[in-house]
Amino acid sequence: MLPGLTPDPEFILTNIEILNLTTVPKSLAIIGAGAVGVEFASIFHRFGSKVTLLEMLPRIVPVEDEEISKELDRAFRKAGIRVETGAKAENIRKTGNGVALTVTLAGGKKEELETDKLLVVVGRKPITDDIGLETTRVELDRGFIKVDQRQQTAEPGVYAIGDVVAGTPQLAHVATREGMIAVAHIAGKPEQPLNRNRIPSATYTEPGIGSVGMTEAQARAAGRKIKVGKFPFLANSKATIIGQHDGFVKVVADEQYGEILGVHIIGPQAFEMIAEAVAAMEAEATVETLMHTIHAHPNLYEAVGEAFNAVYGLAINA
Repeated sequence: MLPGLTPDPEFILTNIEILNLTTVPKSLAIIGAGAVGVEFASIFHRFGSKVTLLEMLPRIVPVEDEEISKELDRAFRKAGIRVETGAKAENIRKTGNGVALTVTLAGGKKEELETDKLLVVVGRKPITDDIGLETTRVELDRGFIKVDQRQQTAEPGVYAIGDVVAGTPQLAHVATREGMIAVAHIAGKPEQPLNRNRIPSATYTEPGIGSVGMTEAQARAAGRKIKVGKFPFLANSKATIIGQHDGFVKVVADEQYGEILGVHIIGPQAFEMIAEAVAAMEAEATVETLMHTIHAHPNLYEAVGEAFNAVYGLAINA
């Protein structure tokens, strides 16, 4: 929650309170455009709310590849969702029948915004105060618990998994995998440490997002020489059948060896299709492996195969 604000079930909401609403608000302002913010923006826009999405950073879904952010921004604006990046919200107050706030837009202009409901989703913090950790050797990083590759803390016999762990995404499937690693080690069984570069991320918007591995910017910043392949759903037959052409598949690969560094999808069922890329990276497959993998027609996941073809300029339906 932002400093000075307290959530309530009626007007100032978090991701908890908003799920208890019994009616659809006519207007909804959302502060924070990470995965949770954009998901609720997409949901309530389709429910019929007039949605305003406010983000302090220069782009929405800022942890995603920059081109994914741009495409979701474009799709949201096209659908009628108001998106304001580089925006700061302050002077937030309840008015009796809604919420008013002062928004400083990217260009410096101030605007008074009134809305029926305000959703604040600027992040989550761990609850590790006053739970007894101060009597142990458990080490913290801004409240998050440090662990080794077996999920062990610095205190023998104490393990940590999930959102409370330092340095891993706050995702349910990450917590599940961390739990399996911890229990295997506790039981003296073989375990495979979590590879953070192979954790899939799924954002359930319309269009959806699925991603794994390095973004193009991260690969370049790491000094990797890369090739990029992209394929649009506009050229995919199943996307035509279902009438959903927004988005594309983007592959980031090592230039010399064809190692798959990252795959980023925005479009219909993107959060399902990312599975093929995750499995390929876990198996240490190369771009060539995926190019030679037959994809059934007509299917959305043909676009994944075509994006791998596009790394070398060989997409069939480009």
